[in-house]
Amino acid sequence: MEMDPWGSELVDYSKLFSEFGMQRMDEGGVEKAVQILNRSRLFRRGIIFAHRDFGKFIGDWENGKPIVAMSGIKPTGEFHLGSKLTADELIFMQKSFGAKIFYSVADLEAYADNGQALSESNKNAVLNVADLLALGLDPKNAHVYRQSEKKEVLRLANLFARKTTMATLKAIYGERGIAIYLSVLNQAGDILLPQLPEFGGPKSVVVPVGADQDPHIRFTRDIAQKFEEEFGFKVPCATFHKFFRSLNGETKMSKRDQMNVMTLSDDEGMLKKKIANALTGGRATAEEQKKLGGEISKCVIYELMLFHFYEDDSELKKMHEDCTGGKILCGECKKMRLEAISRWLKAHQEKKKKNITKAESMLTDD
Repeated sequence: MEMDPWGSELVDYSKLFSEFGMQRMDEGGVEKAVQILNRSRLFRRGIIFAHRDFGKFIGDWENGKPIVAMSGIKPTGEFHLGSKLTADELIFMQKSFGAKIFYSVADLEAYADNGQALSESNKNAVLNVADLLALGLDPKNAHVYRQSEKKEVLRLANLFARKTTMATLKAIYGERGIAIYLSVLNQAGDILLPQLPEFGGPKSVVVPVGADQDPHIRFTRDIAQKFEEEFGFKVPCATFHKFFRSLNGETKMSKRDQMNVMTLSDDEGMLKKKIANALTGGRATAEEQKKLGGEISKCVIYELMLFHFYEDDSELKKMHEDCTGGKILCGECKKMRLEAISRWLKAHQEKKKKNITKAESMLTDD
């Protein structure tokens, strides 16, 4: 089994435990915090399904030690629902555990992977950070920065290169260009940045990611061990969430496929068009659906509500029962969910507008 952090293919989650050694969420010390974790829909619904050493993060929190949740975004466009998943978890870690947030705007990766100029990344970065603030990030307990401007990250990447071979990079990532390999080293710098003396020294850092990003986690954990004597690094931990599928249900959601990705900036007309074309689990005829119910496991509309837009479990349960019990047809269901999603997006977009100036200042201050 191979995992490509830059690809769009879905993976078999079950193999991640047997082939890559991920831990389940009911083991490794994580179960001690289950009551707190279940306040988040992502944990209680099994969307966050695996981890690496997250129990150590929980243990340090219980003992009053400083903790950090770290992630970032490649600023190649608007925030989409895949990006929102990670942001939701970061904000939950901040509010529920008091974790400081480190957030990298990975403009160097955007240049390496997409050829996007840094000037374009700077424009997108302001909008991305405004989304993050609108979702609930507390800027007083967060450190947001542009990767290309953070000399500590670039210094770490150069140091890490000394103990990294091409054979290692090829074994983890396959045959890639030098720019991609450099972005891997920069990302390791991002993840280990919070443990430098200027940020308080060694501490537990959790990195919330999609399952396909595990190669970066494994690489950085190895780097942390190689440089433990020099920097005192603690091996970073990670939590893994399931993919949010594209609206056609065929791949993971990606900015590369604009009509099959839902962004937090979609207007009502675009949202309506995307929902109308989204995959459902509808039967061939209305009569068949009323008799057999819909195949909800195939339905992206259900996933929209499961992952993002129904915080109340009872609403989700009713949607499930109405579908599988044949009480509702897909057209009517789409109309109902469109109204709920549209309300959420309008409210979010108003909050985002109010946070543009703050986002600019956070990036300028850095």
